[in-house]
Amino acid sequence: MKPVDLYFDYASPWAYLANELLPRKLAGCAVTHHPIYLRGLETFAKGMPYTGGKLAYIARDLARCAEHEGVVLAPPATFPVDGLHALRAAHVALERSAFERYHGRMFRAVWAEQRDVGKKESVAAILADAIGTSETVALEAMGAQAIKDRLRVATARAEARGVFGAPTFFVGDEQFWGHDRFDYVARAAGAPSAPM
Repeated sequence: MKPVDLYFDYASPWAYLANELLPRKLAGCAVTHHPIYLRGLETFAKGMPYTGGKLAYIARDLARCAEHEGVVLAPPATFPVDGLHALRAAHVALERSAFERYHGRMFRAVWAEQRDVGKKESVAAILADAIGTSETVALEAMGAQAIKDRLRVATARAEARGVFGAPTFFVGDEQFWGHDRFDYVARAAGAPSAPM
């Protein structure tokens, strides 16, 4: 099977759905996760690109998709979500080999538990638990210049590769955008779960 690159931001409800579906949709695939800051992409540079009727439709469609897939969804009270602190913490977790313990927990904190991850302290508590340290140490790690730079570089590289939203998947140079593209991703990767 070919490896899969997955670009995501904890601020994206569609990336949350993709994360919850990934184990069954891409079973057996090697997936490399790339935390990127959507607000750092040109698409989102001037704020949320959705307003009015489109935003209302997106909210209804999100609920419909979650229900269809059996995914728990409790959108946060504060929307849009700013995933900056959560993404910096993801880079810390990657650096400390704790990403698997951190990643799903953070997505569920935002989209199933309504935690406000715009607050550093909320994120630090989850990171501290994942890496086995105090919240103070987790906060310091999240604020390190090297971590900030890593997220900035990851976002710039993603944009240079053509990423404009999340979730975005790549199999080699072939790009797929959206939580509803798993069949295509699985087929391109040669996954056993790919539809015929």
